[in-house]
Order: sequence, then C-alpha cells, then structure tokens
Amino acid sequence: MADSINRQILLVEKPTGKLAPQNFTMVDGKIPEPKDGEVLVRVRYISLDAANRAWMHSATYRSAVETNTVMAGGAIAEVVSSKAPGFAK
Repeated sequence: MADSINRQILLVEKPTGKLAPQNFTMVDGKIPEPKDGEVLVRVRYISLDAANRAWMHSATYRSAVETNTVMAGGAIAEVVSSKAPGFAK
C-alpha cells in the first residue's frame, strides 16, 4: 500500500456556535491488518453535510459522536485488503 498512515479526524470538543479548528484534531496511526470477516478500505471521498453537525450534539438516526472519537461521515472507498467473503481488492 502506497500510503502507510491511518489519518483520523477526532472530535475533541463539541462546538457551541460556529465550528472552529479547535473542535477537531488530526491524529496519525498505524494501518491495521484486517481480521477474519473484515476489510481494509482507502477512503477516496468523504461526505460532510448538516447531519455531521447534528451527530456532534445528540443521537439521530445513528448514535452521537462522542468527544475524542473519530468524526463520523459517509464515504466512498476502495477495498485495499479483504478477509471477508464478497469483498475483493
């Protein structure tokens, strides 16, 4: 795999008012190897919309994003490695 860093955007502080850079932080980690039944994907496009803001404050049709966890979002990704039936590189 060409990229060897797992970049994650964490919600570190729930916003009050306008979103600001201090509400988030980017951390780099090791790329995990998929276990049985899992796939490793490379995200190509991320969806950011009004729902992201709602998730920071409370549960909606999904659970709320808690502080110091990865910011949730929809994405289009490609399978890089697979140990799950039905998902091929």
